[in-house]
Amino acid sequence: MTRRLDDTPAALAHMAARSLEDEARLAPKPGLVDSINNGAHADMELATFLASAATLEPLFAEYAASGMHLGCGSPSELAAAARRIGIRAEKAMFSATGGVNTHKGANFTFALVLSATGALLADGSQLPFDAADSARALELVSRMAEDLLDADIRALLARAAQDEGAAGELSHGEQLFLAEGLKGVRGEAAQGYPLLARVLLPYLRSSRNELAASDEGRRETLLRALVKLMAQLEDTNVVHRGGMEALTSHRAYCSKLDAADLSFSELELALSTYDRELIALNVSPGGAADLLSLGIFFMRLEGLDAQG
Repeated sequence: MTRRLDDTPAALAHMAARSLEDEARLAPKPGLVDSINNGAHADMELATFLASAATLEPLFAEYAASGMHLGCGSPSELAAAARRIGIRAEKAMFSATGGVNTHKGANFTFALVLSATGALLADGSQLPFDAADSARALELVSRMAEDLLDADIRALLARAAQDEGAAGELSHGEQLFLAEGLKGVRGEAAQGYPLLARVLLPYLRSSRNELAASDEGRRETLLRALVKLMAQLEDTNVVHRGGMEALTSHRAYCSKLDAADLSFSELELALSTYDRELIALNVSPGGAADLLSLGIFFMRLEGLDAQG
C-alpha cells in the first residue's frame, strides 16, 4: 500500500530543504562542498549550505502555497508570483550566508518546481506523485520558465546593446549567455529539465531497492546519479571557472567514469582523486549539484526515498 505523503506547503518546503541538505552532505563530490571538505570553494563550507537551506525553507513554503492558490490556469501568473517571492528568498539567502551564493540557482529551480507542484495538487493530483504527475509538473515548469527566459533574454540583449560597458554588471550566467550562448539554469527549466526527466529520474526509479536497502546503498545511488549528470550537463559553473575547454574535459572524464564497471569502493576512490584535481583547477560543477538536489526532491515526491 502506498503511504500518504503530507501535501501541505510546509511539508513540501521541508522536502525541498532536506533535499538541499542531503545534496550538500553527500560525499565525495568532486570540486563541491560536502561533508569531507569545501571543494573548490574558499568562501563557503557545509555549515554555510545548511544555514542557507534552513533560511530558504519558509520561502519554499510560500512558493508551494502560491501554486496551490493560483492553480494551473496561468503559467505566466504562476511565474510572476514565484519571481516576486524569489527576490525575497534570494535576499534572505545572502543575508544568512554573509553574501555568499550558496543556492541562487537552486532557489530559482525550486521557485518553479514548488509552485508547479502546489498548482497540480490544487488541481487534483495527490502525493505521492507517479511518473505521469512528475512529467506534468515539469511541463508546467517549462511553460512558466519560457515566459521568464524570454523576458530575461530580451532585457539582457537590450542592456548589452545600449551599454557596451555593462558587462561588468552582469551575472556570471548573463555573461556566459552573451559570450557562449549558454542559457544555464533558465534554459534547463524552459526545456522542462530534460536531464532530470530522461536520465536522472528513470535511474532513481530503477534504483528504488538500492535507495531503500541502506544508507550506503542510498549514498552509492546518489553518487552514481551525480556522475551521470556531470557527464551530460552543460554546467555553466564549470564554464565560468574554467572555460569551455574545462567543460569539455569534465564531461569527457565523467562519461568514462559513468561507463566504467566500477565497484562502489573504486568509484569513491576515483571521485576523491577527481575532487583533488578539480580543487587544484578551481573548478566546481555546481549546476550538477543543484540538479541532483532537484532529483532528490522528486524522489521524495514519488515516495522513492526510504528516508522520507
